[in-house]
Amino acid sequence: MEPGNRKIRVVVADDSWTALRAVCSYLEFEGQFEIVGTARDGLGVLKQAEHFRPDFVLTDLSMPRITGLEVAAQLRESYPELRILTFTELNGLSLRAACLRAGADGLVEKSQMPERLMEEVRRIFRE
Repeated sequence: MEPGNRKIRVVVADDSWTALRAVCSYLEFEGQFEIVGTARDGLGVLKQAEHFRPDFVLTDLSMPRITGLEVAAQLRESYPELRILTFTELNGLSLRAACLRAGADGLVEKSQMPERLMEEVRRIFRE
């Protein structure tokens, strides 16, 4: 799953400080990831991605200033090779389809984390 022998460089975004810390802690615990940046809104995600050029962005869908869908679309246009996962408290196949159309590689429901998150990460780094 790792590109080469280095850790996967990640930017994580969520407007909830509690959720942001929980996701970062989980990824750090996995040992395969290096959190290079965090953001609390969509504009912050775009700035962090431009500055750090991560391998992977994990972004909440419901964020202030720019939504996760808009973030995914802009990141996909600017960085075609970037892996992007969205996550949300909402559920539904139509939401997953909207994320994929916007440019994300997948969607994870917060209620299914952390198990589903790692399944999705493995899947997108195999592709």
